Amino acid sequence: MKRVAVIGECMVELYQNKKGLYKQTFGGDTFNCSVYLKRTLKKAHVEYISVLGGDELSNKMLEFFKNQDIYTTYVDRLNNRNPGLYIINTKDGERTFSYWRGEAAAKDLFLTKSVEKIEKDLLNYELIYFSAITLAIMSEEGRLKLFKIIKKARAAGVKIAFDSNYRPRLYKDRDEAIRIYEQAINYCDIFLPSIDDERELWGNISIEDIINKSKKAGISEIVIKCGKEDIVYHYENITSKVKTKQLDKIVDSTSAGDSFNGGYLASRLKGKTIEKSIKKASKLASKVIMYQGAIIPKDEDE
Repeated sequence: MKRVAVIGECMVELYQNKKGLYKQTFGGDTFNCSVYLKRTLKKAHVEYISVLGGDELSNKMLEFFKNQDIYTTYVDRLNNRNPGLYIINTKDGERTFSYWRGEAAAKDLFLTKSVEKIEKDLLNYELIYFSAITLAIMSEEGRLKLFKIIKKARAAGVKIAFDSNYRPRLYKDRDEAIRIYEQAINYCDIFLPSIDDERELWGNISIEDIINKSKKAGISEIVIKCGKEDIVYHYENITSKVKTKQLDKIVDSTSAGDSFNGGYLASRLKGKTIEKSIKKASKLASKVIMYQGAIIPKDEDE
């Protein structure tokens, strides 16, 4: 059985239904990825590593994890904290978010009691996945512990996957984001950025620049999500494109990239080629964006 660890923050999610009433569920970039990875690779053991509060919403969140067949062996609880919250605002299918995460328990990632067990156990996993949002919400001490752990795991043969989700509001300034980014990519094997995030961080960067920068950092597998353009990948010294079908009208683009990442990584763990994995992941993402919210109903993504 393939063992995958996903690290990050799950939040309370609110979105308005067609009647204008808010529906409450849960979501977050890495958590969304873990759900769609599990749904694509049903036999995988998928662990979600995070920190939750001691409140009722955190209890419900853990139950939601269980319902999605996600393991929570390393999820610690802090009694005086709560999970973060976001509201999805959509217009013509494109989403923006309003966030409340000032006291989010996940900010204490890798500072709680499970960290020593995590460091030991992750050596036995096939894959570890995290994102730049994971890094941005953590303390400097927590990030350094994470980097130490994934460096050790990578040396033991564990594949490390990273998505450079750039959210400016999570950083003190752009220089801080670049510093953390440039640390992270040196510990990764699989890089899953979007061209929009890369250009928001770096300016007018080209796809070739992204590939060259990633290769220089030692990354061997690069898949660049390019919005409405074809997906570009680089692997074994070959750069190529995979055509993607564009939908005329979407409901909610929340989790489009996260579901793509989950579907892609699951397909790669199954031994599929990069092109087949991209096509599978794109098909999954095209279904996800036809529903409201980050996590679509079970069986709708098959």
